Amino acid sequence: MRYADMKISTWQITLIVILMLCVGIGYAEILFHDDFERQEIDLAKWAPRVSWGIKDNDTRHDVLDRRVLDVWGGGAGLTLTDFPEEFDCYADFNAKNGGSLGFVFHAKDDKNFYMPEISVAGSKYSPQHIRWQGRFEGGLSIEITPFADEKKRRQNVWYRVKFEVRKNYEFKAYLGRVGAKWNSLVFVGEWRDSEKRYEKGKIGFYTVGGNRGAAAHQAQFDNIFVTTPEFNIFSVEPKDKLAIMWGDLKTQ
Repeated sequence: MRYADMKISTWQITLIVILMLCVGIGYAEILFHDDFERQEIDLAKWAPRVSWGIKDNDTRHDVLDRRVLDVWGGGAGLTLTDFPEEFDCYADFNAKNGGSLGFVFHAKDDKNFYMPEISVAGSKYSPQHIRWQGRFEGGLSIEITPFADEKKRRQNVWYRVKFEVRKNYEFKAYLGRVGAKWNSLVFVGEWRDSEKRYEKGKIGFYTVGGNRGAAAHQAQFDNIFVTTPEFNIFSVEPKDKLAIMWGDLKTQ
């Protein structure tokens, strides 16, 4: 074979790179994603509460893009999708009025689920703590743990969170400022459900109080990812459109 016949053209190199991306990104790791950039909540992904809405981003954080999810009380809004026993969940959040907000995991429905509630300064419910809750028909269990890193978190400030949801009903939480690299988030707490109630289910968000009433808590969320365990999400930030495309294809 002549040397000239062994040369690889530019388009062949491009094809190889794309195939590598497909293998490395497309057939695994991103199970769910929403950046809330649509003008309305995507009802193909969510069963929202009536208090949920899309609001223009009024901060200077570029990673939040143009719009965020705005939630006023009303309980738990959930995905339509059920998720497996193990995954990682990432999101940006802002605890505004009320100083606390919840992330829902392994939900059977909007009354039966696990919910780690993050309480920051100004919360009436154990500020600077995580309230690990198990909610079930007619009952509630709560274990309250302080942030392990002993740092103070504030209202009206955007943060980034990662939850590790694992077998044996175990959960770990990590926090950092919005825009922080995913692998630089700091461990802040862990919990295990000794009652072993919910093995798998939906995810979602929870805020306290009625819909926009005086007792309602306001919170905002953005850039939610659910991935297989220990996937390096930093390589697929929301601005990496190719990675998001392949992740979206996987969930369809």
